Amino acid sequence: MAKARHRQYIQKVRADLGMEPAWPPASHRRLGDVGVFRKGQFERKGTLKSLYGIDFTPRPIPLNRASYHSDSKGSVQIQLNAGIGADAGLLTADGSVLLKFARARSVLFHATGCRTEEIDDIEAIDSRMLALRRTGVWPDDQVVITEVTHAAFTTVLMSRRRGDRIALQATADPGVTGLDILAASGGLQWAGGSTAGLQVLSEGELTPLYRVRGVIPHWFKDAESGFLGEADDEVEKWSVDEVSSESFETDDVDDEEEDDEEEDDGGEDSDDD
Repeated sequence: MAKARHRQYIQKVRADLGMEPAWPPASHRRLGDVGVFRKGQFERKGTLKSLYGIDFTPRPIPLNRASYHSDSKGSVQIQLNAGIGADAGLLTADGSVLLKFARARSVLFHATGCRTEEIDDIEAIDSRMLALRRTGVWPDDQVVITEVTHAAFTTVLMSRRRGDRIALQATADPGVTGLDILAASGGLQWAGGSTAGLQVLSEGELTPLYRVRGVIPHWFKDAESGFLGEADDEVEKWSVDEVSSESFETDDVDDEEEDDEEEDDGGEDSDDD
């Protein structure tokens, strides 16, 4: 069986961008949130302050904006100002975009007007987490959100089948051009084609990306410089580092995971450009 849809979304966006994508994409993430990953999803338990009395401040970052784009490593083709064709009842138009998905469950992720927020003096937080782990207070699978990315507009689509085509239209700003169509300030609407397995169209003010840190085993080797086997009890067995939901994955397949109409049909890729 294939992985559940949300796990595939998380895995593919993280592979492209190197950050943890929020699931669902509209979920709100905040600095200092503490939780665990359950079946790939972040489950909030509290905050550094509420659970451990740990205060922190955001690190000052110059005001800037960035864009993030993921297309499942090139498996989503984008044609601007193009409809699917007369046979699908669509016409070529300005402010439109046609998405072609080469594989089932390919993901298009596009976020613009992004700004990053992160915890200042992260070394102090790491030290507190290690101290809590040594006393058994910090659970092995627990993590803390140390960085969040806020986006002015976010668009997310996931295909159901190989060869799916989805047409989108900028609803209130037909003059928008280029990839900016995917983050039209007036929003997007489905204009025809396949039905997406997941659809978030130019939603505003989300936190679609974040990073977490956790306490992980630090296994020293005899060959490492400075290691003394007889002083094993004095060697730090734990370290704090960036982790992801994948760090806590198991090989078990969930009962609810299914691969019906969303899987590849095994046929040849269509090519009717």
